[in-house]
Amino acid sequence: MVRPPWGDGLMTRQMQHAIQELKLHPEKDGQLLWIAEHAAHVDLPPDWTEFDDEDGEKAYFHPKTKRLSTQHPVVTKYKQFVEKVRKFQERTGTLNKKIKPHLAVVLNEVLNRVHREMPAITPEIIERLAVLLYIDTSVEHGLTRRVKLAIETYAEDQYDVALQAHQKADMDAFLTEIREEQVRSEVLNKPDAVIMCTEMDGQPARVKCQQCKDFFSLEGFAQTHSTGKRKAHVPEKCEQTTCSIYTDTLATCEVDSILFCDRAYKEVTAKQPHLRQKQKKILGGLSCSEYGGRRAEVLCEDCSDLFCWEAFIELHRRGNRLRHVPLKLDEEGQLYRGGELCSPEECARLIDRARLAREGGPWLAFQDDQLNTYWYHLADKVTTNQNPYL
Repeated sequence: MVRPPWGDGLMTRQMQHAIQELKLHPEKDGQLLWIAEHAAHVDLPPDWTEFDDEDGEKAYFHPKTKRLSTQHPVVTKYKQFVEKVRKFQERTGTLNKKIKPHLAVVLNEVLNRVHREMPAITPEIIERLAVLLYIDTSVEHGLTRRVKLAIETYAEDQYDVALQAHQKADMDAFLTEIREEQVRSEVLNKPDAVIMCTEMDGQPARVKCQQCKDFFSLEGFAQTHSTGKRKAHVPEKCEQTTCSIYTDTLATCEVDSILFCDRAYKEVTAKQPHLRQKQKKILGGLSCSEYGGRRAEVLCEDCSDLFCWEAFIELHRRGNRLRHVPLKLDEEGQLYRGGELCSPEECARLIDRARLAREGGPWLAFQDDQLNTYWYHLADKVTTNQNPYL
């Protein structure tokens, strides 16, 4: 996503429109204008089509689900993101607080720790950074983990320049990286809500009535269209892949021809352990942590993360990561260790651990000043010397 520079300070028409759409004030909401800058140039998702309605106004249609909206579908998610950030600012007392001066202090502290041959990052530093970046560490575990990885990379890249050349730490690249990740997590990669039946509680919609314009489950449509004029109404298929247990949630995996969300899979396999012996297919495939649009080709056990080969090599070219060994990941979601195929249970365990660490695992690994590894729980704010993911 390419965004034009501010240039001479004049806002583009797209930027002005985005600020207006998100209900931001150019002066009072100065710390949030970066969100509008992203929203101003966001593309329409590939599954949506744009057209002019009967009044000549723009409208948007999703052919698979039959959703129809007069507002850009992604802008709606940007609005939700802005509201979430505002609530965080109110809760943490960071309204109108200028971020960069405080961020510079923390980042220089990180570089000073590296200069003293200490680990760059600590839980306390992570928590301070998260407040400045509007990240709630107690629930946004994936984003917090990305901050930690970004800080470690930043420390490696900036140490020589910032300290040996006596220059101040350049935080712009770091801040841009984190904000791009926030937008991906909170907006671009955030799935749409499941469309539910208007008649049957708890049932996901499977059809949309062409005449009523409402969404129904198959049973709900049959009950409401069995008599009278409605009997002649025509249903259109509403395609949604929903969990068989929690029907208001999109499915994330398929095991033995049964669709599960992550929560349902964990609960069902706890009661039926034999399902762990079945191959687990991740719906939509597995993407690289660094290059979201690319398929994951390896899993690093030490990082508990998924990468394409280019990203793995780039992130493991120096330091302790040079000793990390990748497991090959094929297109079917199967792992190979030393050329040998791992069992379905081990594949599911390792991939789930990586997905949990990336998308929501509450434990983060740190090193103390003696370089001993320990784990910090983001929600409970406690530490342990035992690896909780094993």
